[in-house]
Amino acid sequence: MSRIGSEYGGSAAKGAAMKKIVWAIVIYGLIVWGFWQYKDELLALMQSGSGSLWTMLLLAVALALFPVLPYKLFIALAAYAYGAPGGALISWFGATVAALLMYFYARLFLADAAEGGLDRSPRLKAFAERLGRRPFWFVFVARLVPFLPQPLVNLYAAAAGIRPLPYIAGTALGKLPMMAVYAFAGEKLLGYLLG
Repeated sequence: MSRIGSEYGGSAAKGAAMKKIVWAIVIYGLIVWGFWQYKDELLALMQSGSGSLWTMLLLAVALALFPVLPYKLFIALAAYAYGAPGGALISWFGATVAALLMYFYARLFLADAAEGGLDRSPRLKAFAERLGRRPFWFVFVARLVPFLPQPLVNLYAAAAGIRPLPYIAGTALGKLPMMAVYAFAGEKLLGYLLG
């Protein structure tokens, strides 16, 4: 039985968990909508290169958390403005901080519901238990796979109960190679197109 059912007594707990999920979705949706309203201004700021480093770092986190523009476009623009190494580090910082925020957000708002979902699926529960033996490697390898949706990695890691330290280390190290590749490619492509 899930922690929800055993601690709180079934349907009332499910209702409370659903309420948390709905509020989490509403909050996230409102923030995305707010960013969407100003996406043209954000894009103009990034293209102008007039933003300070702190502005770019905040934009990196915001756009990784709330993808109103493709993050690969942000990586390319950051690399064009700050050079490939600088753009890669800015993008890496933003993506890593955003992944950590999403992980802790999921643990806070969605952990009970996700744990209940794992309890209903023996395969997912067994997979989560295997991950618990090598959490760093799971997160590290998952970050290296370019076609794996990164928000799912955040949510699954939170649901599977992966401790914060292996999650942070696997995320930070696993994101570096792809950020470097996209930054170097983006700098060259934008340099060719705009230069």
